Formats: sequence, structure tokens, C-alpha cells
Amino acid sequence: MTVPLAFETYRARLDGLAAPRRYAVAVSGGRDSMALMRLAAVDAKAGADVVALTVDHGLRDGSRAEAEQTGRWARAAGLDHRILVWEGDKPSAGKQEAARRARYLLLASEAERLGFPAILAAHTADDQAETVFMRLARGAGPQGLSGMAPVSRIAAGPGAPLALLRPFLDATREETGATCAAFGQPYADDPSNDDPAYERVRARALLAALEEQKLLTRDALLKTAARARAAAERLAAAEARVFAGAGGCFHAGGWASLAASRLDRSAAAMVARLIGAVSGSEHPPGEADAAAALEALAASGAATLGGALLKRRGGTVFVMREPAALLGRAGVDPLPGLPLPAGGRALWDGRFIAENSGPAAVLAPLGPAGLTHPARGLFDAPDEALLGAPDALFASSGAIALKPLAEERFFAPVLRFC
Repeated sequence: MTVPLAFETYRARLDGLAAPRRYAVAVSGGRDSMALMRLAAVDAKAGADVVALTVDHGLRDGSRAEAEQTGRWARAAGLDHRILVWEGDKPSAGKQEAARRARYLLLASEAERLGFPAILAAHTADDQAETVFMRLARGAGPQGLSGMAPVSRIAAGPGAPLALLRPFLDATREETGATCAAFGQPYADDPSNDDPAYERVRARALLAALEEQKLLTRDALLKTAARARAAAERLAAAEARVFAGAGGCFHAGGWASLAASRLDRSAAAMVARLIGAVSGSEHPPGEADAAAALEALAASGAATLGGALLKRRGGTVFVMREPAALLGRAGVDPLPGLPLPAGGRALWDGRFIAENSGPAAVLAPLGPAGLTHPARGLFDAPDEALLGAPDALFASSGAIALKPLAEERFFAPVLRFC
């Protein structure tokens, strides 16, 4: 017989994740999130400040009614509850990924607005096993096979990073079901959980069959995730050491520099990560592609990869945003100007947080005008580095403050949803 999750276990798990006593809980009305909600409600009675947030994606008939029912359950448990609506046009392709991004954007925006520093999600050990299984099928490396992290950092665009905590990653669906039963808590099953059109549903069915045959178990996949996470952490630490050993430096204009003499194929993993950090891309290139780019750099003095340009000048290699990706080329439109209202804050090109203390403005790449600007001499970098920098870098008024994110993205990534 499966034993319900005890509140003491839940609270100990939160303490192990360094959870604050003020947090938002993402609830959907499903079994796992209802179990999380009821334990969070007990925590609230013990002094924690908790709010329950439900995202209505509007993708199915009746989704609003389901969100309202979730709200009634949350309030009955003693929690304040808010419904967040995904508005606007929905994509016809990539709907699940778009819905995921919209969900985290809405959750992070509301938590930031309310002043809650953390969001709790109800992903379980079963969700983790499915995630690892799907990534294994795609040939993922240590980072991908790590699965979902117990603690990660997210933000709504340029907002302050919030902790995303998953206290149920050690809990099974059987345990969350038993927890709901112990509280007498009803829950609603999402019809999409039975729709084979979705990869996760197919993976769940296949895993159940493999588990029955003792060919691949949930526990084995969880062990793989734990070992892959430890390996990924060691690799990240090694890449940071390689960066430091190569004299790595991040610059205010958004680019980075390295000593050319310290770069060879052994630095490929670090360079791949650096390209992802400097380009603003969501997904860095693979190590093999980075190694090929280093070979091209050694042969010709320049290489492009993943939206970044690598260029050697003297004894220094500069890693910068590829100008053509911003200024346009055949098949690629220029990056449109980003309106920045007075007092506004925005994420520009995934690489800068811009805060405007002056009148309304539009943020755009410097482009060729930056090469003849009087302030050009203040920056010891190739011309291409200036072409892709934001024009506020040279603004005489100083009303727009720029925070480059390359260093954050390299050392302590924040998933910034827009």
C-alpha cells in the first residue's frame, strides 16, 4: 500500500532546496499539483506565505471552468488563488512548447509582481523518468540526461530571477494520489494526458511496458539522471576553469575575449558554452561543431557558429554576436527596433537588460554608425563587435542603462521567458 506524503517530508524537502517561506505554487487541478497544493496549504497554516497560481492556456473547451474549479479547491484549502490567462494567437505547430513558455512567463511575471521569490512546480519522479527517456531517445549528453533540476532560476524577460523549485522529484504518482486521498482532495485529469499525439503520452505508455518487462525501470532512469547531473556539474566546473585559464574576460559591449594561444580542441566544450552565452541563443552549439569552428578560426582567423562570430586579432580571440544575424542578410531580416517606454525595462536580443530612465526610446543595433562614433576608441575590440552592440552603448544622455547578460548566461544561467 502506498503511503501518503507526510508534511514533515515535504517541509524537509523544501528546506533541502533552500526554499523561502514565501512562495507561489503552480496548480493545474491535476493529481500531482493538488497534492502539492494541500501540503503547501498546511505550510501556510504553519506560517508560510503561499499563493496558488493557475494558468489557463485556453487551448481546450472548458479550460476556464477547470481553472475556476482549481481556484475553488485552493480557496477551500485556505490559499489565495489567481488565474493567469494566456492571451493572443496560439501557434498551430509547436503548441506544447509554446504553451510551456507561456506558462512560465505568466507564472514568473505574476510571482515577481506579487513579490514572491520562488515558484513551486509539482513534477514527480515519473515526470523525471519520462523526460530522461525522451532525451535519451534524442541522443542527449550529460546536461540533457540530467532531466529537470530540483532548483533552477527563471525570470519573465528582464525581471529579477526567481527560484523554480520541484520538491516532488523524489515522489511518485502513486504517492501524490495517496496524498490527495488522505486529504479527501478531488482532482481533474487532463484529457491531453491520454492523447497519443503527444510525445510524452507515447513515452509514458512505452515506459510502462518496459517496466512491466523489467527492461527499463523508473528507478534506473532516475539513477541515470542523478549521475548525469553530477557529470554535468563537473563539466561545467571544468569549463569555467578552462575559461579562466584562457584569460577569459567578459566586456560591457556584450562580447568576450580569450588568449588565442590557450585555445585548441580541448577548449571546444567551453567555447560551445561561451558561444551560447554571447549569442543569446537558447541552445548552445554542440562540442563537435565548436571544435570545427576552432579549426576554421586557426586556419582563417574567423569562424561563425550559433549566431556568434569568433575572430582572432593579434594574440586575442574575440567571441561576439554575429553582426549579420542582427543587421540582416539573405533570408534573414534585420532585428527590429525594440520600443523602450519611459521608465521601462526590456530584454534586448536575449543579451542585455535595458532600463530607461529617460523619455521613450527605441533600442537597435549600433550597425555601421558605431564605427565612426567618437566613443569608438573607448572599446578595444574588432569592428564586428560594435556592429552588433546595442546603440544605447554610445548614447550621450546615459538615460538607458545596459546590463550585459553573457557572464550570467555562462556561469549561472537564468531561463528568461518572453
